[in-house]
Amino acid sequence: LSVAPNLVGCGTILAFLFGVSLKEGILISGILMFLYTVCGGILSVAYSDIAQSTLGISGLAVAGWWCFNHGHKAPPDSIGFPGYIYPDSFGDRVCSKYDGVPCEVDPTQCCYNTAKWCPDDGDRCVTDNAAYWWKGADQRIFASTSRTQNNSMLNPRALWPFPNAIFFNWATIFILAFGNLAAIDFQARCMAAKDEWTATWGNLIAGVLGGFVGIPFAFIGGVSRYYYGADSKYAKFEADSCSRSVDFPTCAQWKPDPKANLRLLTHEAPHWLGIWSLIGIVAASMSTSDGAILAMSTVAAHNLFRRLPEFVPFFPSNLVTDENLLLVTRIFGIPCTMVSILIASYAESSHGDQSATGYLLIVAFDISLAAFVVPIFSAFFFKD
Repeated sequence: LSVAPNLVGCGTILAFLFGVSLKEGILISGILMFLYTVCGGILSVAYSDIAQSTLGISGLAVAGWWCFNHGHKAPPDSIGFPGYIYPDSFGDRVCSKYDGVPCEVDPTQCCYNTAKWCPDDGDRCVTDNAAYWWKGADQRIFASTSRTQNNSMLNPRALWPFPNAIFFNWATIFILAFGNLAAIDFQARCMAAKDEWTATWGNLIAGVLGGFVGIPFAFIGGVSRYYYGADSKYAKFEADSCSRSVDFPTCAQWKPDPKANLRLLTHEAPHWLGIWSLIGIVAASMSTSDGAILAMSTVAAHNLFRRLPEFVPFFPSNLVTDENLLLVTRIFGIPCTMVSILIASYAESSHGDQSATGYLLIVAFDISLAAFVVPIFSAFFFKD
């Protein structure tokens, strides 16, 4: 499961750039990752990860800071269209922002200023889909520490009238944070370190670098929503699909574009930055996948297959030796990679247009958190 989401991610990039199907992209990614992994062992993986991480981290960091310093980090309040009624009144934020005028039907309400924003009713009109019709558009994640403010991680009504899944957001953060502790590729790197001092400082430095790159890169979601979100010209809606949740006579649900981030990097960002970012994403996926494939193959060959004679009397005791252990490990890489490809392909098929990358990551770390984190903490704090 830890390899499958990376296969989906790389396969999505291949499908987007070269026009192949997603399943073909997943298969190609799996074959390349397997061939890349079996060319060496844990030391070669560690050394090659240095080059990959340097290229990947630098590309993602530059892309992240471009998004962070972008003029539009998130979609603004909807300006609307001729006849559109703003959600607030005169003197309030949205109405004042767009110089709203009294509505023809009800002068007490604030409406779209046609004379200013669409004077000739032609192509030069400034309009949108009025998707962000409630007050505030996209709310800040941490607008303040008060639960009564527009804080989408603390206030359940921050995104009213739509439910704010605070519990699921915090649960996902917890699962990804602590489930990662048991990731087998992380464990393999720690065990291969020269000593505990090297492993400890390696993890601390990696955490700082990860925060330095990951936090700014998270802004790519907001910038993507500005260019390809519900108020963009590319938006698609499903008619009469959300009327009950908002208690409106009619309502069309926005259908998010699962490839919006890729479109942003290839169409809106500078070309050199988009190429660099995609290379960085692939490098990060390769770095994670090769470590996971190698770790799973090593466990299967050394900890399971090599110890079969202890439980199966007729099994040859010299079938796996120190001399051929690397070969056996590489052979076990084949079924490990095949299973990962099958899981990635099945998850992609069951999710339709939505990407299965995030789903697979959460499921993988759900299992890690439930099965391994407690024994690892017990082994660390209770050595006797």
